[in-house]
Amino acid sequence: MKPFPETPIIKVEELYGREREVSQLHQLVLEKKRWVAIIGPRAVGKTSLARAFATHYSSTTGNPAVYSNFAGIHNFTEFVERFGLDVMNLVHEDKLKLRRVSLGIKFFEAVLEREENISIAPKNPAALFDEVMRALPEGSLLVWDEVQDMRTERNKLLAALWRLHNVLAEKRPIIIFTGSAMGLFKKLLNPEYDDYLYGRAPVRVDVEPWDVQTGIEFLKRGLLAAGNVDFSIDELREASIKLGGFPGYLSSYGRGRIDGLTHGRALKNAHEEAVKRAMSELKSFVGLRPQREYQRKVIALLNAMGEGVSRPSSLARLSGLTEVSVVNTLETLLEMGIVEKESKSKVVSIYRFKYGFYQEAALRIRA
Repeated sequence: MKPFPETPIIKVEELYGREREVSQLHQLVLEKKRWVAIIGPRAVGKTSLARAFATHYSSTTGNPAVYSNFAGIHNFTEFVERFGLDVMNLVHEDKLKLRRVSLGIKFFEAVLEREENISIAPKNPAALFDEVMRALPEGSLLVWDEVQDMRTERNKLLAALWRLHNVLAEKRPIIIFTGSAMGLFKKLLNPEYDDYLYGRAPVRVDVEPWDVQTGIEFLKRGLLAAGNVDFSIDELREASIKLGGFPGYLSSYGRGRIDGLTHGRALKNAHEEAVKRAMSELKSFVGLRPQREYQRKVIALLNAMGEGVSRPSSLARLSGLTEVSVVNTLETLLEMGIVEKESKSKVVSIYRFKYGFYQEAALRIRA
């Protein structure tokens, strides 16, 4: 395998440092047939883990796996459209119980042709979703990446998943969700009593950044495989520390070194990439609530944290949010793996960014 590939890894044997997570997925998906939510911050390797395991699943069971990336989708209609287009590949592979799937720009133009030469035209996205799910071969695995980007009509997707549980029962496909613990994922993972998936929530699998030594070994292995880079362990240690043990950013640094950049330049470029992606993640977080005034206050909170303010009471005063809202916001960032919490007493906790590039990103965000 080429060192530090730019695209997601699709073979389990090529994953590095994820033996525990692969074992978890093997037990939950292959043995127990459970739905799973792979959670972690950006560039931690969620997509590579999910796609590599999907390949392993297909080769082990002989059942199809369909990967869908929902980054940038906004509503249920866009969700179903993207999913339908991905499932169409199974038609060409003769693995779908449909002879033809035609999707127009509008969903009333969707046409499904069953094997029995019966054509149906679903009247809405929910009906199309249900028909495609019924057509999937038993034992299919679906990988739904970046599901948290869905901004509106989340309950329509949750209702569709509820129908899967209740209508298809044991024949329903297995689903691996990936994303950050915000937005739709909070409803998926922590449904309340009257929510659609109460008692049916996916099992959470957390993907953490590597420790410093694992990051060093990852870089060392890749640079030695490349064979054209002079490096020191101290350089690799600095990169592993500054880039937080994130495989995506460490790979960016490694590619820079292979391309002839000095340690300093490669590290600066990788760090800047990390800051920009952290900004994108924080902006997505801010955008979860559509009210402009509330967004402005959350940005003020992030700016203050970037300056080093860590107490909820101080953050409330500087942002204009209530202290309860501040704590709820910080707890969500904690769930996302972006901040860490330290208890100063039984009633006082402080919150700080776990990684320097998130703190730098928070300083750059403006209302």
